[in-house]
Amino acid sequence: MKKKHVEEASEFIQERAGGPIDCAVVLGSGFGGVLRDRIDATAVSYKKLAGMPQPTVPGHAGEALIGDLHGRRVVAFSGRFHLYEGRSPLEVVYPVAVAAAAGARTIVLTNAAGAVNTDFRPGDLMLITDQLNLTGTSPLIGPRPAFGIKDRFVDMVEAYSPHLRDLARHMASEYEIVMQNGVYAGLVGPAYETPAEARYIRTLGADAVGMSTVLETIAARAFGCQVVAFSLITNVHTGVKTSHTDVLAAAARGADSVARLIEGIVANLDPVPVSA
Repeated sequence: MKKKHVEEASEFIQERAGGPIDCAVVLGSGFGGVLRDRIDATAVSYKKLAGMPQPTVPGHAGEALIGDLHGRRVVAFSGRFHLYEGRSPLEVVYPVAVAAAAGARTIVLTNAAGAVNTDFRPGDLMLITDQLNLTGTSPLIGPRPAFGIKDRFVDMVEAYSPHLRDLARHMASEYEIVMQNGVYAGLVGPAYETPAEARYIRTLGADAVGMSTVLETIAARAFGCQVVAFSLITNVHTGVKTSHTDVLAAAARGADSVARLIEGIVANLDPVPVSA
């Protein structure tokens, strides 16, 4: 992944948005349409963004919504990339790199996840408070950090912004959305976890498990962005079989709550004038 491609893609986004981006959103499996009617935006195919890979997984549209939401310039990436597709860590975090280059200082991440906390229920929304990177890799690996990152030794004590977590809890209360708090474990996938693996992950301290997000969070923190992230719990690991179709259906049922929270968070970010 070349730095010049990141610069070209970020310039394209800023041109469409009318200036530097304030906030970027990465939409997980089944969430592609949740912001379409809420953002005053133009949908742009990933093919028009220099260097942007193309999603290969159902539920990931492959387009960016670029525009305005409550007076903030935003870009929402509908479709992400995964290690299990054969992507490199740098490809996985490419949208985050582009968003940071376009000026975004806040990154909102969403995903569909399976719960290993048996107190959770399908349809629950989980605010990610911390993470376990169990992928065995990182976007900061290499002879030198990519995309112009200056320091690979990123502090991850507050990987998920305490301020944004407080704001998310407040917005959930305002909208009467029941929201759990928990630790997200990121694995490579694409096979779902065996019962033994689910017990192991629970023992490590996770509440939910998925195949995304952790590398994006590492990259966002390396770029100096603040991060807030949500998992929609699509299934609970109790020995019942799971399919990707079931995951997409559950995500669709919870999409409205995700969209309302994203909208509330963006609306309450520090005011930034939209006019250039």
